Amino acid sequence: MPTLAILDGHSLAYRAFYALPSDLATPAGQVTNAVYGFTSMIIRLLGDEAPDALAVAWDTPARTFRSDLYPEYKAQRESAPDLFRSQLPLMREVASALQIRQFELEGYEADDLIATVASEAASEGWDVLVVTGDRDAFQLIEDRVTVLYTRRGITDVVRADAAYVEERYGIGPDAYPQYAALRGDSSDNLPGVPGVGEKTATRLLQEHGSLDGIFQHLDQASPKLAESLAQHRDQVYLNLQLTRLDRSVPITWELEELRRTEWDQAEVKRVFDGLAFQSLWTRLVELGGGSAGPAGEVLDTEVVPLRDLGELPDSGPLVVEPYWQQDEVAGVVVFIDETSAGLVGLDLLKDVATLAADRGIVAHNAKPIVKAFLDAHLPAPMVVFDTLLAAYVINPARASYDLPDLALEVAQIEVDSLDDAGSDNSQGTLDFEGPDLDGLGRRVVAVSRLVDLLTEQASARGALSLLADIEFPLVVVLARMENAGIGIDRAYLETLGEELRSRLLALEAQIHEEAGQVFNINSTLQLKKVLFEDLELPILKKTPKGQPSTDASVLAKLDHAVVKALLEYRQLEKLRSTYVDGFLPLIAKDGRVHAVFNQTAAATGRLSSERPNLQNIPIRSEEGRTIRKAFVAEEGSTFVVADYSQIELRILAHLTEDPGLLDAFNNDQDIHAATAARVNDIAIEEVDADMRRRAKVVNFGLLYGMEAFGLASRLEIERDEAQAHIDTYFAQFPKVQAFMSGVVAEARRTGYTTTVFGRRRYLPELASGNFRVRQTGERMALNAPIQGSAADLIKMAMIRLDERLGELGLAGRQLLQIHDELVLEVPLDEVARTVDLTRTVMEGVAELKVRLRVDTATGRTLADTKS
Repeated sequence: MPTLAILDGHSLAYRAFYALPSDLATPAGQVTNAVYGFTSMIIRLLGDEAPDALAVAWDTPARTFRSDLYPEYKAQRESAPDLFRSQLPLMREVASALQIRQFELEGYEADDLIATVASEAASEGWDVLVVTGDRDAFQLIEDRVTVLYTRRGITDVVRADAAYVEERYGIGPDAYPQYAALRGDSSDNLPGVPGVGEKTATRLLQEHGSLDGIFQHLDQASPKLAESLAQHRDQVYLNLQLTRLDRSVPITWELEELRRTEWDQAEVKRVFDGLAFQSLWTRLVELGGGSAGPAGEVLDTEVVPLRDLGELPDSGPLVVEPYWQQDEVAGVVVFIDETSAGLVGLDLLKDVATLAADRGIVAHNAKPIVKAFLDAHLPAPMVVFDTLLAAYVINPARASYDLPDLALEVAQIEVDSLDDAGSDNSQGTLDFEGPDLDGLGRRVVAVSRLVDLLTEQASARGALSLLADIEFPLVVVLARMENAGIGIDRAYLETLGEELRSRLLALEAQIHEEAGQVFNINSTLQLKKVLFEDLELPILKKTPKGQPSTDASVLAKLDHAVVKALLEYRQLEKLRSTYVDGFLPLIAKDGRVHAVFNQTAAATGRLSSERPNLQNIPIRSEEGRTIRKAFVAEEGSTFVVADYSQIELRILAHLTEDPGLLDAFNNDQDIHAATAARVNDIAIEEVDADMRRRAKVVNFGLLYGMEAFGLASRLEIERDEAQAHIDTYFAQFPKVQAFMSGVVAEARRTGYTTTVFGRRRYLPELASGNFRVRQTGERMALNAPIQGSAADLIKMAMIRLDERLGELGLAGRQLLQIHDELVLEVPLDEVARTVDLTRTVMEGVAELKVRLRVDTATGRTLADTKS
């Protein structure tokens, strides 16, 4: 039977916009991250599914029938960012060039158009693939309709059929709207029934079959649940109306006209060239008018059991690829030659480890392999080359570092994605007969070919030492940190969660009392009405849609008891949801959380962490301190925290060589007090707290490109006075102003900025015709060399500290890196030596024109280190 694929254009575009870096742009400065993701998804769909027909459905800006039914429907959503809206015509142009039929109709959402087309096509005997990131589409699933659901970003795609929905939600697809009606949907501003979570909603529908059945049998529910259901009955049925998709939208179309036709290569090439989509063009060009085919060379590589290390190449590093089973590395595939690779299970990993200790390894994303060695209590191999990291350093704004994209673009090789290569054998044994194993062989051959090609590109960008001295050695350090994890006091966190919930309930009651009415605190629409209509508070700022802003920074300027309580409520709710409910499920059996550290997430070179995100643990507030108490050192040990003092300002002094900054730092003066003294033309001893505070705002503000308007807002002064502050600062530190002007001019000329250690950040925004985009590029040009140099410095310190701890036989280990701060866990009898070593390593890791200074602290919990 023929297959129709229909895409939810806005859904996929939004996911791409927020998943891909905003500095992905054309040479002229037009941001293209959403267009790139949207186009990449189409090409992937053409190659993987080869549908006979293709269509895209779009939302329109007009009100829909749902807004007429429920004015608060999606009312909390801010208008789409300008950078997103500017890409919508480009996506339509791509679809048009590819001869893809596009649907839109005022008064209806793209979901309704998809439901109408999908239902009609299925009734005509077609198989239908609905490509979307919206779970409401699950209700369309039937024998002939499948949903390709993008869970995160644009690459994590699940093939959702009836079995998937039943396994995930415990109900059939046709019951999904009723399930959603009970649960509510915060993204659509639909409130659910309080006390009804996923499990309760599923249980109720399984027991009673429908919403009608549930409400007819409230006597069978607990008193509390029955009361909650009864009070929200009308909202639930309204939710059901809003969640059900309209399958009878009045659009005119014929199924046959959706069939794929030949597209004009010259026209598509023109569009792709205008968007700088060279890699996507390469992927697309051989797919043709509906025929699926490879876009590059297809390797013929066989994976065989490796029984004898003598089969491996005689010299050079081992080129390896992880063999995954159930989200864990169960072995490695090792390159033998262009036509064969050997599979090694964990039982034989020791022999490979001995060889790797001498020769090192090459891989695409080497960290999981290093962790597998460490998990097996084997020495960590030296990472000689990592193609993932090389691609990142060469272009930190790439849309994708996946091996298939990289191999196709750089080496013109077609290789399997990790989803398609390897085996997930539930028995936990290596399956040497699995056909997918050859996909791992193709990957490992592709990695071997990429090394020389990426080395050449890195050399042309002056990045070889950055890779060899910083990024590659750091892999082993991060692998150790991930394996170590950090201890969490589960009981304390659970108790804290209960305390926060109690405080939130009390605050909710206080807010309602102060407001004189009960309302949904989390409803932006209701909150606006209460604050600005009922309480008649002044509107200080409006959103782009012209609505009163309820942003925390705006509300903080309002003097009213309800606002004060509301801001406290928001702060506590964020702590509860992010750090209590967010952390508890991630505590492993060893009582620790094992975050994943990402080397390729930030264009500046900074690390990030996820599962959980440990980079944004609050420090200054008392509530933040309570969260840090949950992080505990193991028995017999303590935390050692080492923090670079004012590292970014020291780097600014190094880069600018400004005498005033150099003098202040090299004489160990308080830099903010020294700045205040110079700006106010007084002795440093005469500087008071307010002068120092203002100088601090100026120091850091100018570092990030703050202008008079921003400074005036921060200092709560007039704009003219703020400009006078800036002028006086530059008069006292003239080389800072010269540096700032020069770095932006150089970035405009070359297209990139460079850190002290050779890391480049490309800035197409500087060439944009859009003033705001160009301004953003200028701020990034100012900050990237400084923030990037700071990131490089602490990475170098982490590598050196890891080496020295091992050389001296000390048991202390690095656990976290949070921007300019390292957290170690150290046995009590080694604290003094480790503190001295850490300070010596961090302060001596590089020679700058100013001395580096490190502050250290110890404590049983992270909160103790900040007391």
